[in-house]
Parts: sequence; C-alpha cells; structure tokens
Amino acid sequence: MPNPVELPSPMNAAGYATRRVTKPPNWHELVAFDMLFNNMTTGLFLVAAVGDLMSRPAFAPLTRLAYPMALLFLTIDLACLVLDLGHRFRFHHMLRVFKPGSPMSLGTWSLTAYSIPLGLLATIEILERVGIGGVPTWLRTVLIVSGIPFAMGSAMYKGVLFSTTSQPGWKDARWLGGYLTNSAIAIGCAELLAIADVDGQGPVLSIRTSLLALLAINLGFLVALRAELRPVFRTLKGGPRLDQMLILGAVVGVLVPAMLILVSETVPAIAVAILDGIAIALVLAGNFLVRRSIVMLPHHENDDGVVGRWDGGS
Repeated sequence: MPNPVELPSPMNAAGYATRRVTKPPNWHELVAFDMLFNNMTTGLFLVAAVGDLMSRPAFAPLTRLAYPMALLFLTIDLACLVLDLGHRFRFHHMLRVFKPGSPMSLGTWSLTAYSIPLGLLATIEILERVGIGGVPTWLRTVLIVSGIPFAMGSAMYKGVLFSTTSQPGWKDARWLGGYLTNSAIAIGCAELLAIADVDGQGPVLSIRTSLLALLAINLGFLVALRAELRPVFRTLKGGPRLDQMLILGAVVGVLVPAMLILVSETVPAIAVAILDGIAIALVLAGNFLVRRSIVMLPHHENDDGVVGRWDGGS
C-alpha cells in the first residue's frame, strides 16, 4: 500500500505569504556614519564649488579650507564604507564592473571619479596656502565643473540604493533620495558657514540665509519621508522608538538650528559665532539621528517576529 500523502497544515499552507523573506543586512551605526560623512564631503564641495564659480574673490578665503576639509571627510567616508564590507580587503572588486543601472555600482564609480578633481583642488589650495605655485583660472574651473556631477551622483545614490531594495521600511522610503540630497547641501552650507565664522571672511550673511532656506526645504522632505514610514513604524516592535528618533532628528537638526540662526541676527557680534557653532553641531547631530533611524528599520521584525537590536534583543 503506498504511503499516504501528507497534506500541508493550514499553518504551512500560506508559505511565505505572511512572513518576511528578506534577511536584515549587517548594517548598523557605521553605515549611518558613512551616510553622514558622504553628505558632509559632497555637500561641502558642492556649496564651495558653486560659490567659487559665482564669485571667486568672495569665496577664495573659504575654499582654501573647504576643499581640503571635503577631501578629509571623503577619506573618512571611504574608511567607513570599506570597514563595513563583509570582506574588507576586497573593496576594489566593486570597481571591476560598471553597471549604470545599479545604484551601488554607479555610486561607487561616482565616488571614485569625484575623488580625483577634489583631490587635485585640495592639493592646489594647500600648495597656494604655503606659497607654492599657482594654477590658471581655467584649470580650476575645469576641475570644479568636472567634479560637480560626480559629487551630485555620490550624494544621491545612497537614498536611491536604500529605496530600491526589498528590505522592510527601506523599500517604502521613496523620499529618502530627495531628503539625503537636500540635506547634503544643507550640511555643506552649514560647514561653509563654520569656515566663514572661523576665518572671519567671506559672504557670511548670504551663507546664513541660504542655510535657512535649505533647512526649510529639508523639513519638507522629512515630513514627506515620515508620512511614508509611519505605517511601517506601526507594524514594528520598536517602531515607535525609531519614529521618535526621526522626529527628534528633525527637531534637533532642523528646527532648533533654524531658530538659533534667526536669533543670531539680533545678538552682539561676539555671540554670533557661538550660536552658529551650536546650530551647526545640532545640524550634524540631527542628521545622524535620522540616518540612524533609517538604517535600523530592517532590524525590527513585525509583531510576529523577534525584537530588533534597538530594543536590546539579539
């Protein structure tokens, strides 16, 4: 007599229809720092480059520090990127192929291409600061113009990469690319304001005004991003905490800095730099909190799964 066929139980009949089929990536705080330093280098370069092209005499005192600082932030960003790879000594394998349709491949090549004009500009600024050499204006212009599209690509790709995955939360964050791109420019504007305050030169007022406008736009992107993620937060254990972290990032990184910049217009000159410094530090802190909230989304199961690391689980 043939063996009886075992019919699937009702519990197994649904298969994966109601279960998560993706495995959370091993990405945690280091990726949040990677995203932050990516925006710090690209944003600072973009803001300095646009100012350099528009008015070289006004922005020259600032670019002498801006380009070398952007190169430093790029180095830190690349270190974070390599350290977070599963096989850290195989990072060069990402450059073996070029796939324009892949956000990861396009972003990696954009970072690589961006590093070349940035490195040359930083070297030129350092040499000129110590009184060595000098390059023709047309060569500076060529380097700046060639670096802008690659800096934009580097700033944009992470948001697109996250939102095109199958990871819970990330796949719903369609506004993430716009938020990260705008916040990169806002962060760059804040960094240039810090350089202007320290150096005591440059168009400080126009930079401060631009930063206020960028923070207002950034708040709009954050509101849209949270609206997309609220249904996801409700289904996760620990989701409310991530939601609170995102809101806190908006308050710390946008609202409070904007208020401090507005107040700085009415205080004595000696206090302006102090208020600017606090505002700039808060912009960076708030942006890190938002990125931390986004990065941790896949590490939280729904109500039928395990508690994520944010809640202290394993």
